[in-house]
Amino acid sequence: MKKNNIKTIIILSILAALFIFPFYWLVIGTTKNVSQLFQKSLLPGVPNHFIENTLNVFSYEDGVFFHWFLNSLLYAGVGAFVGVFLSSLAGYSFRRYSFAGKKILFIIILGFSMVPGYATTLPLFMIFSDFNLIDTRWAVLLPSFVNIFGTYLMIAYWNQVPRELFDSAAIDGANDFTTFFRIGLPNVLPGFITLFILAFIGIWNNFFLPLVMLNSRAKMPLVLGITTITDPQGFPVYNLTLTASLYSIIPLFILFFSLQRFFKPQLGGVTR
Repeated sequence: MKKNNIKTIIILSILAALFIFPFYWLVIGTTKNVSQLFQKSLLPGVPNHFIENTLNVFSYEDGVFFHWFLNSLLYAGVGAFVGVFLSSLAGYSFRRYSFAGKKILFIIILGFSMVPGYATTLPLFMIFSDFNLIDTRWAVLLPSFVNIFGTYLMIAYWNQVPRELFDSAAIDGANDFTTFFRIGLPNVLPGFITLFILAFIGIWNNFFLPLVMLNSRAKMPLVLGITTITDPQGFPVYNLTLTASLYSIIPLFILFFSLQRFFKPQLGGVTR
């Protein structure tokens, strides 16, 4: 084996270990009680502690974990779908039509896609305060509907669709509604699914926006709610927090592996 290959394998192994270790520590932390967590042992605990931690998480405050879980599904599912759908409509418009200022608008979209979401949180808070939307689910959902990076990505996907398809559809009498849903959307489905997964994961893991916008625990998403798990004296219960964190990432794995087959480009037969 060449020396360069050995160096590459060593570097990749180190990087893999750095990424895997936090997840490993999370998993073994769910098999321990509070006292065992601070013993700095990298060995797993006993299965009984995992079962006990799981039951305590699910029964915590009359099952508030499930309310947080449903809130996360609502915020991530609805927010991601609406955001990706609107981004896809924008991408279709850029591909289908020519209008004044099209290039300038694209540059503006590209520029705004580089602005971090944290920079817009305070202005959004002030706007939502004027409309009495603070501590409502709309305060988390509405920002998710606007996906600037998603718009840029969908423009790139729609640009791969031959314009001849739109011209043929117009000759056959298809309107924009039919052209978008029956002609264009099936050909950009890999981009739609990819962007949906990215948006879903981003919203699911978004901690800062719900922290600023929400006060009621019943409306919190899972990622925010699990940080409020405490004992009767108000101290964090770290083993329960780790267990809840483990369960919170399971839906993301299910989503990713169930939709990964759509990642491959499917534009090969688009002109047929």
